[in-house]
Amino acid sequence: MALVCPNNLHFATFISKVVDSNPTSLVAVNSGELSVILLAGGSSRRMGSDKANLEFGDGTLLIFQLKQIPSTYSVVVVGETIDIRPEKTGPTITCTRENPPGAGPVAALAAGLELVNTPAIALIAVDAPFALPRLLQCTLDPNSHALIPREHGGKIQYLAGLYRSESLRLALKQLGSPANKSMRELTAHLSSIDYLELGTEDASDFMDIDTPQDLVTAREFLRTHPRVMP
Repeated sequence: MALVCPNNLHFATFISKVVDSNPTSLVAVNSGELSVILLAGGSSRRMGSDKANLEFGDGTLLIFQLKQIPSTYSVVVVGETIDIRPEKTGPTITCTRENPPGAGPVAALAAGLELVNTPAIALIAVDAPFALPRLLQCTLDPNSHALIPREHGGKIQYLAGLYRSESLRLALKQLGSPANKSMRELTAHLSSIDYLELGTEDASDFMDIDTPQDLVTAREFLRTHPRVMP
């Protein structure tokens, strides 16, 4: 489950493409300061089945995501009870569930955050299979509470971002009950957010799998772009 980090030149090239006129200094992330919260629940109404267990790569979509995480990171999987048997060299994984079950991504984030003891988290939804390796190449500016991808059309990818743990805890306290709340409502309580401005060349890296056709597209992207594979 090793993730080979790019050299400084490659890293600088990637950031120059996705950060548009942003003076924030981005550096390689320190795994000891960041945990991964992987949201693997949700009703999956448009897909018609549980996304976490969709066949993808050499296993399921959930296992594909876990294989992309270096063993030095702690991982919290939020979703239904799942039998996860990662490789011995994989990351430390803890499972939990939002309360009440099915209460949405903010409730799931809140449940995952209770098991985190690092200063920052990488939040990723199970249905964004190619975003995490890109996300783990970045970290937060010291003066920012979050770093969130934003598509060219303005769509904000809240569930593929880096967040400061204490900032989220304060925002959750200000929000009140997290049940059935949106990430937009939660992040409204964060006073400083940086955005990764995604160009058209980055769209596939941050794609969501919401429908059966999206799954077909993602499988084809995986086949033709081996650089995204674990």
